[in-house]
Amino acid sequence: MRRKFILISTILLLGVCINMFGQTKTSGKVKDIVGDRFYSQLIRDGKIVITHEDQFVNLELIPKSQYASKLKSNLIQKQPKHFYYTYEALYYLPKTITVQRASEIARSISKMVTIDYYSNTRRKVTQLYKKAYMIENEKSSAAISDSNYGNCDGKTYYCLMDDASFGETRYRLDYSQSESELLTVFTNTDDMGLGLIRAIMPQDLVINLLIQECDDGMVVYLCADLDSKKMPGVRGKITESMTARMDAISGWFVEMM
Repeated sequence: MRRKFILISTILLLGVCINMFGQTKTSGKVKDIVGDRFYSQLIRDGKIVITHEDQFVNLELIPKSQYASKLKSNLIQKQPKHFYYTYEALYYLPKTITVQRASEIARSISKMVTIDYYSNTRRKVTQLYKKAYMIENEKSSAAISDSNYGNCDGKTYYCLMDDASFGETRYRLDYSQSESELLTVFTNTDDMGLGLIRAIMPQDLVINLLIQECDDGMVVYLCADLDSKKMPGVRGKITESMTARMDAISGWFVEMM
């Protein structure tokens, strides 16, 4: 009888341990992540957007995250008398996917050719990227397959995107991944501009995408930071173009999830 009791107790204990270790670690509750200031609005609207045009920016929507300091340090050291633009967006998704699945989506660069956006210049919805694919390095232009398998923590990739307004641009992609969070950072390695006007120098556009798996949904934080030379007509065009792009990219990512 004693042996039977010990055997049953052991089986129950093993079951509890397996259940504990099998559960996915999350970032906690959404309210704890975003704070009281934005929680009600975020749950009600599903999205909050703030833009800045200052040389020195205090990120307002940044959630509580193990990568918060990295997000802040990714802000560009902007040059005096330039045009500055910072876009922040915070999303709440009631559905939950694993961070691993999110990392696979974030590395599916070739799928980004399906993104449509509203072009203020053409005044219609059009394709954002004519081409989008991974490349071997920042000097290459030849397409390679998406490397979207396994854990991506600490990995760096490169991609080329043929943007409807900015033309062909290569980016460095830096990834940080934990059990409950994923940070993807896009940094331009080519100069950029609208037509012949090359107003954005290499490393002067940084796009951060943070995904957090919570107990009661998912939090997605998007931050694009830009430093551009001041040229006639550039300010309005870049503001409209970047805002439309960030909306389209974040919308695509949410749909893919």
